[in-house]
Amino acid sequence: MPLRRCAAMKIKYDLHVHSALSPCADDDMTPVTIVGYAKLSGLDAVAVSDHNAIGNVAVALAAGEAYGVCVVPAMELQTAEDIHVLCLFDTLAHLTAFFEAIDFPKIGNRADIFGNQLLYDEDDNIVGNEPRLLHIGANIAVDDVPKLAKKFGGVAVAAHVDREENSMLQVLGEVIDEYAAVELSKHATDEHKRLVADKIVITNSDAHWLDRIGTAGGTMEVAELSAKAIVQALQK
Repeated sequence: MPLRRCAAMKIKYDLHVHSALSPCADDDMTPVTIVGYAKLSGLDAVAVSDHNAIGNVAVALAAGEAYGVCVVPAMELQTAEDIHVLCLFDTLAHLTAFFEAIDFPKIGNRADIFGNQLLYDEDDNIVGNEPRLLHIGANIAVDDVPKLAKKFGGVAVAAHVDREENSMLQVLGEVIDEYAAVELSKHATDEHKRLVADKIVITNSDAHWLDRIGTAGGTMEVAELSAKAIVQALQK
């Protein structure tokens, strides 16, 4: 299902980009650099969406103001079933409330095994290393995420459903009714597209390296260039 048409503007976006807070991302993926690279890549909107964490979003939002890029507050949530869900919000306050409503396992990270989980300030200085292991399922079921996201003004998108790991199609064999929107990569097959034909579909890079940002070629029509309008375009 194509994104609903709004009588306004067509934008280029990449709403699934990992900063160096995600242990699987390159250490060059600082929030300021991500937003700057998005600008250079011709994107109108970008989202820093780390695994089970939001610690670099505020810096990304400030960088968006400086660079003239719409930054959508976001997180990639790993559910109890180890399914990845891209959660997008209209404001940082709503993202924070959503994040604080979820119970995450309190298991320490081993950076020597899993990788660094770096926090940055607005000058790209490292100011911390998230101690909690982020690559682990939260204590929330996948079918409960959309309702919780909506409660806080957001939308839950079934992430990279054409992948073999941590995707709803791979784990459950279907995209459940609670999800109006799904994410495909640019490598999705016709069969993947058929399986989600009744959903709103977006295409993101899931970038973990700078040169991947903006490579998925995602576009959508929105009422205005704002996080709120982007979230609304993905809701039923």
